[in-house]
Amino acid sequence: PRCTTQRILDFHSSRETPTMKLQPFGSVCGLLLVLFNTATAFHTPYRCKLSIPRQNHRHEQKSVTSLHSYVDVSEEADRDIASMQEWAQAYGVQQIPGVQLTSDDGRDIYATTVEDVPAGNVVMYVPANIYLSSWGSKAELGELTEAEDLIRRLNGEESLPLFYIFVKILLEYQNGEESPFFPWLNSLPRIYNSGAAMTPACYDCLPPLAAALAMEERVKFINCNQALKTVPFISDEIKNNKDLTRWAFNVVSTRSFSVDGEKVVVPIADMINHSTYTNVDISYDDEGNCMVYTTNDVPAGSPLFMSYGDPTNPSALFAKYGFVDESSLASFCKIMNIQKNSELEDLGMDYSRMVFWKDTGEVAQEVLDVLLYTELNGDRASQQQFYLACINGDEQTKAVYHAQYQGDVYATLKDHVDTFLEDLEDLMFKASMKNLDTHPRIPLIMAHNQFVKETFMRVKANIDPIAANSYPVLY
Repeated sequence: PRCTTQRILDFHSSRETPTMKLQPFGSVCGLLLVLFNTATAFHTPYRCKLSIPRQNHRHEQKSVTSLHSYVDVSEEADRDIASMQEWAQAYGVQQIPGVQLTSDDGRDIYATTVEDVPAGNVVMYVPANIYLSSWGSKAELGELTEAEDLIRRLNGEESLPLFYIFVKILLEYQNGEESPFFPWLNSLPRIYNSGAAMTPACYDCLPPLAAALAMEERVKFINCNQALKTVPFISDEIKNNKDLTRWAFNVVSTRSFSVDGEKVVVPIADMINHSTYTNVDISYDDEGNCMVYTTNDVPAGSPLFMSYGDPTNPSALFAKYGFVDESSLASFCKIMNIQKNSELEDLGMDYSRMVFWKDTGEVAQEVLDVLLYTELNGDRASQQQFYLACINGDEQTKAVYHAQYQGDVYATLKDHVDTFLEDLEDLMFKASMKNLDTHPRIPLIMAHNQFVKETFMRVKANIDPIAANSYPVLY
């Protein structure tokens, strides 16, 4: 059966807050036994408007005399995973015995298998009454009109779903141990390396695309933080504590899933790491409960992996989540000086298609097509003929153009790669001169730049001979 929005609405409009209603352990186990045999029936819901009863937050601002007597968000604070797992089990979260949370360094906690798990098995079940959603937060908090208007004026409308969970998390933080979410909040990471956590000195050490994407994350945080000032039920101590508000923003930004343009944070399921090679996926039943299920056989000792985003654009994952995706198969070619139009979009001018393949150094056909199209800017008739050949699958005509202009295209490509590598060396040198005590994210930035460099070096090894053979007098 497909998920209907009204059924989800009816369920959540009648339920109580997590502190009042626990999921019975036995009923969840019984449900899991059924789900294990019906994994293929999972589906992703429509834009499900989950909600919880609205509390009177508008008329009361709680005084916080000692912020760190609540959840200590300092980078030195330990994550209390054990208490969170007890809390999750009490609220009906279930995971099969073959899956457990583990860590290699005490900071990054992730889900892994301890026994073989066949494809199609539910490995985690998270009831809807303990996860946070943008629509549920808005229903509880009420429409924050002044904050919404401000974010829209700052051209940040796409951040509104994120903003509502951001406020909800700060409200739960403000409630301290009285919050039903306290054990979960106290289990979250304290250190983040996303673009929102970086400084201008970090951006100065990144290539243009990565720097721009990282700065976009910082702008989102600044906009949300500014809008927070208009929320009456969040204390001034919290509003003025930028370390705290940045932490809350990073929690939402790095741990939320997208559901039809909205955002949802699912405790326990948010412990699953990213990889290009995924082995689990997430879906929701008609009541909005979240299930994580295996998409292929997973051997014992394997981390569970899902996809956070485009595996061919590691710079985007780096900027949003703060890690280098070593599993990525490719990287955007970094050609950013071409003005996009509809015909170039048809030819594949997109971050996910204009790529260099990491292991082989191969250049995606879309890169060559876009470069050739731009080479023909002075000859509209030929440009149009080449464009139509690409669109209509006329490989013969397309091949004739590529053969005729191979020298020009590869000369342009070689110049781009050589220039980019020179600029990257300068950026890496600049990063190496930074003090790690004041710029602790430099090692991650260096790892990102090294990843890109190695990809470009493989591309260079492939295209240099072609460029030399095309224009032997010049090389």
